[in-house]
Amino acid sequence: MVTRTSSQAQDLCDLLERELAVPVVVPVMRLQALVDAGAIGALRQRISAGDFDDLVFTSANSVGQLLGDGRLSQAGSRAYAIGPGTAAALRKLGWQAEPLPQGYIAESLAERIAVRGASARRILLPRARGARDVLPRRLEEMGAQVEVVELYEMVPNWEVQSSLCDQLQSQELDCITFTSGSTARCFAELAGPVRPPDRCVLACIGPITAEEMRRQGMVPQVVAGTHSIPGLVQALRSWFARLPENGGCT
Repeated sequence: MVTRTSSQAQDLCDLLERELAVPVVVPVMRLQALVDAGAIGALRQRISAGDFDDLVFTSANSVGQLLGDGRLSQAGSRAYAIGPGTAAALRKLGWQAEPLPQGYIAESLAERIAVRGASARRILLPRARGARDVLPRRLEEMGAQVEVVELYEMVPNWEVQSSLCDQLQSQELDCITFTSGSTARCFAELAGPVRPPDRCVLACIGPITAEEMRRQGMVPQVVAGTHSIPGLVQALRSWFARLPENGGCT
């Protein structure tokens, strides 16, 4: 099962199909914008006017929300991305991201920014509501002037609740994938008391998502070492290769 939003599920589905897996897409969340077009336009004008030295993006969604029409040039601003998916979203719009952090998490991104220097830098951090405060806090500790703008939030997609519960009760699922803490929260809210089959493997993209899964009462058996979509698929490949029916040993 792929629990990502409909607009973001395809890349994971493509990689799974290359492994001869059968993706079942149940988008447990949807994006709800928190700012209107006028506010977005005002932010873009400030970027064009040079009000910010650096723009820090922690998701492809934040890139799409802020830069979505592709008409805003990067000019002299430095752009940071938390991982390869976010960097790819920037490239599609003609922006170039700084070298990626090694761990693809907020702590690693803060370390990457520190390498270039953050003291007195004016930083715009567009992000989702409910994101962890570790990144803006560390940037401010470095002496940066950080402006956090909550562009959107991920909310449960109630339209798929019936489909989700049907899939969980079918006893046919081998694995459920979680690619963010939001997928774990929305999954748990939609599923309610309905639990995955006992034999179903719960897999996630990294330790932050794993923490949220545990808070929601789920135990991740697979946590990707490389916190990216390809890294998640690699972790699944390694997990299932150990099973006796696949020629391995548990």
